[in-house]
Formats: sequence, C-alpha cells, structure tokens
Amino acid sequence: MNMHLRNDGILAVLLALLWAAPVGILAAGGGGLPTPGSFNDPVLAITAIGASPNLTIVSALIFSSGVALVFLVVALDERLMGGAHRARRLGVIFGVICASFLMLDGALGVTALAQIAHMDAHQASVDAAYLTTLGLRNAIDRVIPLTLGLWALTVHWPARRRSDLPRPLMVLGMLLGATGVVGSALPAAGTASVPLAALWAAAYAISVLRHHGENVPAGQPS
Repeated sequence: MNMHLRNDGILAVLLALLWAAPVGILAAGGGGLPTPGSFNDPVLAITAIGASPNLTIVSALIFSSGVALVFLVVALDERLMGGAHRARRLGVIFGVICASFLMLDGALGVTALAQIAHMDAHQASVDAAYLTTLGLRNAIDRVIPLTLGLWALTVHWPARRRSDLPRPLMVLGMLLGATGVVGSALPAAGTASVPLAALWAAAYAISVLRHHGENVPAGQPS
C-alpha cells in the first residue's frame, strides 16, 4: 500500500512536470516554434518548424503526458474505490480518452510535422499536407480540454461530500473541469487548462506523498 502511494506520488510529479514543460518553453519565447500569426502560413510555419527541434520536444512531452495520465487515472480510481460507481466509471473512460488524444496529438507533432518540415514549403502538395495536419491537430486540441474537463468533473464532483480527497484538491479539480469544458468552445480557456492541469497534478502529488508519509510506521523505511 505504502509503495503504491509513493509510486503514485512520483507519477503525479512526473505528470505535473510534463504538463508544465511546454508552458515553460512557450513562456521563454518558444524559440523555433511558429508564432500564432504564422500557423496558417505553410511557408513561414514549415520553415520555423524545420529550423528548431522545439516543436518535436513539445510534441514528445504531450505524448508522454498522455501515457502518464493513463496510469494516474487508474491510480486515482483506486483511491476513490468507495465512491459513486457510475461517476468513477465515467471518470476512467473520459480520462483514458483524453490520454489517447494527448498521445495522438503528440505523435502527429513528432512524426507528421517533423517530416513535413524537411520538405519544400513552396510546393502546393507540401502546403496541403501541412494544413491538413494542422486542421487535425486543431480538432484534437478541442477534444483534449473537453475530455480532460469531463474527467475532472466526474472524479471531483462526487467526492465533494466525502473525505477521499483534500478540499483544496477537490476545488482545483472542479475548476480544471469547468475550464476544460469551456475550453472546447473557447481556445483561450483550453490553453488555461494546461497550467491548471499541471497545478492539479502537483497538488495531487503533494496529497499522495503526504498520505504516504502518514502511513509509514515509525522506523520503517519509506
């Protein structure tokens, strides 16, 4: 039990870092990434993507966060095992769907966009391939905050009347849920759900590791 708690806490720390890293790259100027105004211009965007590995790095981080999220969804489900059965099942489903789209979004960035970046941006076929990939990623970027938000709501809303989760974590989870659902329609809210998700994962890690520390008998190594 204690080993599982420690591993879950480490996993939550990893997920927080994976979600925070792309935000940090963008906050630092996002060197080598296309500027928002140039995304729809294949020549400018493909040139920028090909000149820097940053997009591949960000995409790999997104992909990895999807893998980590699957494990964390299952870990949180185990922690809430005494809760509402239907809400728990819905939470697992939405969480795994969100993780799947994170992996797909990251894989497109690592593979498709990286390949297109090494082609001649002035060819019409290359422009078409880039815009098709961009359109697909834009659609995925609407699904990710929606499923993330629905997962957060189905997990944290039923838990509000019990002591399964600390109240600050519950409030943060419901805020993440509402922001994610709104983010499916408003891109700005979808963007805001990324740092919120990183903050939630960090708060969950603190909660789990603190609970782990409280359950380790005196004199026993953690």
